[in-house]
Amino acid sequence: MKKKLLYWIILIPVFAGCSGNQQEESTDTALPTDTTATAPADTDVSTPAFTAENGQHTITNERYGFTFSVPEQYQVQDKSNNGDGYFIVTGDAGTDLRIYGTFIGDNPVAAELELASCEKTEKFRFGNGYPGILCFQDGDRYYYYDTPSTRITFYVHASEAWVSRNAEIMQTIASSIWAGNN
Repeated sequence: MKKKLLYWIILIPVFAGCSGNQQEESTDTALPTDTTATAPADTDVSTPAFTAENGQHTITNERYGFTFSVPEQYQVQDKSNNGDGYFIVTGDAGTDLRIYGTFIGDNPVAAELELASCEKTEKFRFGNGYPGILCFQDGDRYYYYDTPSTRITFYVHASEAWVSRNAEIMQTIASSIWAGNN
């Protein structure tokens, strides 16, 4: 008798638990899913304020105090979480152009270590005459504009064919960068 009672004590909660899960599952599947409420990931991007000048967009980054220009056919998107820079959308899926700032005043060693990783460097003059460095690393290009407290980087990741076709545009974007009172 005790065995039968123990048997029912164990089986009743098990059956009750199983039927409860089935009911929840059928309720969940009956709910409609609204797929229109979810926007694509790339639409959650703010486009920075800019001024149009001579067929170019001019963008100013308040956090790092730099300004640059891009051809008006390119889009500039602020996808950063901390306001450090921008993606430049060229329309070529294999091309990644970015301009961003970092604080180097407290850690000049980190800035030097970054330069040490370059396979080749060249001196570069920005449009305002300020001296910079062009770093070549793993097929990518980094244009460095260093002030005593910040480093502004124009990063170019693109195929050699794209770089050849767009050398003048890259030069124009890089030359347009200026920071602070420089």
